[in-house]
Formats: sequence, C-alpha cells, structure tokens
Amino acid sequence: MSRENLAMYRMQRSKEILIEARDNLKQKHHGLSINRSYYARFTAARALLALKEMDSSKHSGVIALFNQHIVKAKLFPKEIRKIYKHVK
Repeated sequence: MSRENLAMYRMQRSKEILIEARDNLKQKHHGLSINRSYYARFTAARALLALKEMDSSKHSGVIALFNQHIVKAKLFPKEIRKIYKHVK
C-alpha cells in the first residue's frame, strides 16, 4: 500500500471513529465518546505521519513524531500541540 493510500485509509477511519464519538455523545455515553474522540485524533495524526513514512507502535511515539514533524514544521498551529500535551 502506498503512503498516500495508507494516509487516506487512516483518515477515513478517523472520520468513522469520530462519527462513533458523536453517536456515543448523543446517547450520553460520555466516557465512550471521549475515548472515540481520542482515537479519531490519534488515527488522523497517524494518517499525516504516513505521508512522511513515519509511525510508532506507542501512543507517546506518535505524539512525539506528530509534534516534531507536523507541528514544528508549521503544518498546523502550535495550539494543536497543546491538545496532545494533556492527553496521554
């Protein structure tokens, strides 16, 4: 699978997970909604890293790579970094 196809697959999966988060929120399953929201964001970060042929088996590794290669490269505002800083 090409890196572009992998990124598109992961981004589509991220969108599906976000829909799950919204559905859980509507049903007042707040814990599940938070969990799915986190995984939607995590999967989207992995999609962007796939374009740079990077990944990690650990969540902390994905966050570090995202900050180093996406945020520091100014592809996203610095405020995005704050979102991941408080989620572990």
